[in-house]
Amino acid sequence: MDLQNIKGLTTHQAQELLKKYGTNEIKEEKKFTLIKAFLSQFNNFLILLLIAAAIISFFVGETLDAIFIIAIVILNAFFGLYQEYQAEKSLKSLKKMTKTMVRVIRDGKEQEIDSRFLVPGDIIHLEEGSKIPADGELIYGINLEVNEAMLTGESLPVVKNLNNENLVFAGTIVTRGRGYVKITSTGSNTRFGKIARTLQNIKETKTPLQEKLENFTKQIGLIGITASIIVFFLSFVKEKNTLESFIFAISLAVAAVPEGLPAVMTIILSIGVERMAKKKTIVRKLNAIETMGSLTLIATDKTGTLTTNQMRVRKIWVDEKEYDISSPPTGNNHPFSLILLNSVLCSTASLVKKVDHGDEFDVIGDTTEGALLIMAHHQGLFYEQERNNWQIEEEIPFSAITKRMTIKVKSQKSKVKSNFVFSKGAPESILEICNFYQLGNEVKKLTPVKKQQIEKEFEKFAQKGLRMIAFSYKIPDKSSKKLEENQIFLGFVGIADPVRAEVKQAVEKAKKAGIKVVMITGDNELTAEAVAIETGIIKKGEDIINGKILREYTDEQLLEILPKTKVFARTYPEDKYRIVKLYQQLGEIVAVTGDGVNDALALKQAEVGVAMGKTGTDVAKDTAHIIITDDNFATLVEAIEQGRNIFVHIKNAIKYLLSCNIGEIIYILTALIFNLPVPTPLQLLYINIATDGLPAISLAFAPNDKEIINKPPRRSLNILDKIDYHYIFIIGILTTILAVLSLFIKNSTTVLFSTIIFIQQFVLIDIFLSHRHIIPNFKLLINPIFIVAFLFPFVIHPLILYNPILQQVFKTQPLNFDILFILIFFSSLIIIAIRGVKEFLRM
Repeated sequence: MDLQNIKGLTTHQAQELLKKYGTNEIKEEKKFTLIKAFLSQFNNFLILLLIAAAIISFFVGETLDAIFIIAIVILNAFFGLYQEYQAEKSLKSLKKMTKTMVRVIRDGKEQEIDSRFLVPGDIIHLEEGSKIPADGELIYGINLEVNEAMLTGESLPVVKNLNNENLVFAGTIVTRGRGYVKITSTGSNTRFGKIARTLQNIKETKTPLQEKLENFTKQIGLIGITASIIVFFLSFVKEKNTLESFIFAISLAVAAVPEGLPAVMTIILSIGVERMAKKKTIVRKLNAIETMGSLTLIATDKTGTLTTNQMRVRKIWVDEKEYDISSPPTGNNHPFSLILLNSVLCSTASLVKKVDHGDEFDVIGDTTEGALLIMAHHQGLFYEQERNNWQIEEEIPFSAITKRMTIKVKSQKSKVKSNFVFSKGAPESILEICNFYQLGNEVKKLTPVKKQQIEKEFEKFAQKGLRMIAFSYKIPDKSSKKLEENQIFLGFVGIADPVRAEVKQAVEKAKKAGIKVVMITGDNELTAEAVAIETGIIKKGEDIINGKILREYTDEQLLEILPKTKVFARTYPEDKYRIVKLYQQLGEIVAVTGDGVNDALALKQAEVGVAMGKTGTDVAKDTAHIIITDDNFATLVEAIEQGRNIFVHIKNAIKYLLSCNIGEIIYILTALIFNLPVPTPLQLLYINIATDGLPAISLAFAPNDKEIINKPPRRSLNILDKIDYHYIFIIGILTTILAVLSLFIKNSTTVLFSTIIFIQQFVLIDIFLSHRHIIPNFKLLINPIFIVAFLFPFVIHPLILYNPILQQVFKTQPLNFDILFILIFFSSLIIIAIRGVKEFLRM
C-alpha cells in the first residue's frame, strides 16, 4: 500500500463527524447524585441513634430540644454532602488531567491529537507500546502484534495482518511492530465500550491510604463509643435521667468520631494533586502521594529526563574522517549520501514545521530519529519525497535488546531498479552485523584491527557526551537469507542532547532530602559517565557497571556492589527491573522512571513508577503511578517535595480533628468525675459542626513547608507517628486544663462552651502553620480560606449567646463583652502552652 497517498480526513470532515458521533470516550453512568449523597449522610448508626433520641424527646415533651437536634443532624448532613460533592468534583477534574495523544493523518499530514477527538474514518499510526484508542481496521502493518488479554483473557499476542486478522480493538496494546489503522468505532460503540457498561456496576477499589484511613476512623470511633458508654453511666449516676444521659452520650459519640475524615482527606488529596498537575506532574494512583514521603532512591533514565531531548546531529564520522555538521561531506556518490538515505527510510518518525519559526520542526515519534530527519532535510534530502520513492518490503522493528532497526527497500522509480537493506542503531550493535566497511566508493573487509580503530572513534564521540547512531547497508541478493548479516559499515553520527540546566541543582536537592540518585541507561558507559558527572550524580573515577557485566553477576554479587554504584550503562529493560528488585531487597523505597513497553515491569515493581509524558508509551503511562508531563528530572524532585507536603496536610487535618475531639472527651470524663459543668448535647453537636469541618478543609490550603525537602525520608508506614500521638494527647490535656481554669472566670456552661470553641480555633493556627512560630510566620495566616475558617465560629457565636431563641435552644446565658474578650485571650494561651511543652520536651 502506498502510504504517501493516504490523505486521511480533512479537518472540516473530522469536526462534522465529531458532532455526529461525539468524543471518543466511554460515557459513564452518573453514580453520584445529590439526593443519594444526602441520604447517605444518615447511613450512620450514631446519627440514627441521635434521630431516635430526638423522636423520644419529642414524645416526652422536650419539643424544642427534639427540633434542634433534628435541625443540627440535617445541617450536619448538608455539610457532609458539601464535602462529598467537593471530593467528587475534585476527583472528576483529576480524571480529565490524563490525556492520551495519538498520531493521526489529517489534511494529508501526520499530526498528534488528543485521542478523545478521534472519529470514525480517521487513520492513525500505531507502534510498539501504543494503547489502541478505538476499534479499527488494519490498512497497513509490519510485524504487528497486539495483546488482547483485556478483552479475551488470552495472554499471547495476536499477529495482525491484512488477510484474516485485520481488526484491532480499543484498550488493547501493540506489543510489536507498527501499522496504520482506519477507525471504525469510537467511545461507547467500541467493543470495550460495550463491556464497560457492565463494568460500571463494579465498585471502585479503595487506595491503600483510603483503606488505612477508614480503618483508622473505625478505631477512633471505637474509642469514642467506649468513652460515650462510660459517659452515659457517669451522667446517669449524676443526673438520674436516662433519656438525657442517653442523648448526651450519643452526642459525644457523634462529636468524637471524625466521620468526615475520609471526605476531608479526598479533598486535601485532590487539591494537592491539582496543584501538582499545574507543576507538570499528573498523579494516576493516589497512594503514590503517601509513598513519596518515604522514597530513599530514584532510578532515573538519562535521555530526555536528565537531558533536554532536543536532539541535533553535531558530528559525523564517515569515510574515516570526522566532520562537523556545519561542513559535512558532499557528493552524490559519497558514503554520506547513503547515511542520509538510511536516516529517512529506516525511520518511523516524521516532522511538522513550526509556524512562524523559519526552518524549525516539531518531531512526531522518536526524537533521535527526528534529529536524523532534520539532518537530512538540511542536506536537501526530504523524507516525505524519499519515502514516496521507495517501498518497504521487509522490516525488523527497533528492539531494546538488539538496539537496532532494519528495513529492506525497493525503488519505485521506473528508471532506477535498485534494492537496499538498511540498518541503523547503537554502534556496537551495527558493527556486530557487518563484515565490511565502505571507504569512498570502495568496499573493504572489516578486520578485527579495523573494528578496534572504529571503536576508538566511538569513544572519542562518547567522551564528549554525544549519543551515537551508526549506519550500515547491503545490496540484497538471492543467496542472502538474513537481512542482518554481511552488511557494510558506513559510519556514525554524534547527536548532542544537552543536560537540562536545572538537573544538577535537582540532584543536589534530592541528596539533601536523603534520596540517592542512580542512572540506568541504554547508552554506552562513556556517554553515561559524561552526563552523570555533569549532573552531579557521580564524581570522576566512580564505578560504572556495564549491562553485559551486570548480567554475568549473581543476585548475591550484585547486592554487594549496588550500594557503591550509581550508574548502569548499556542496560536492557529487564536489567532495570532486576536492579529495582535488588535495591528493594536492600531496604530502599524506590521511584523509577521509564518510557518503553519493557519498562512496565520496573514501573510496576517500584514503589513509585514514573512515566514520561512526552516520550512515554501508553503501556508505561498506564502502569505508572505518576506521569511527568515535561519528562524533566527536576520536575520529579519537585513532585516528591509536593507529595511530602500533601501528606503533611493530611496528617495535620487528622491531628486537628483528633486533638479537638480528644480534648472534648478528656474534659467531659474529668468534669463528670469531679462534678464540673459539661456542655449540653446540642452544644457538643454544634462544636462538631462549627470547628471540625471547614477548619479541617482549610488545612488543604496551608502553606507548604519549604524546608521539607531537606528532611530525611519518612520511615514509618503509619499515617501518624509517635510524636503526632503525643501532640494529640497534649492538646487534649491542655484543652481540659484551660477549660477547667476558665470556670474560675465564671462558673457556667456558657463559659465552658465558649472556651472549648475558641481553644479549637487557636489550635487550628498552630496546625495551619505546621507548628512554626507565629510571629515570624504571621504573613502565612493572611490566607482568605484560613481567615474564613478561623473567624466563622467567632462571628456566629454572638448569635448563640445573645439571640433569645438560640439562648433557649443551646441553654446559654449572655456574657458581658469584657468576659467574652477575656475568654478569647485566655483561649489563645494554648498556643503559648503548646510552645512551652515543646521546649520542655526538647530540653
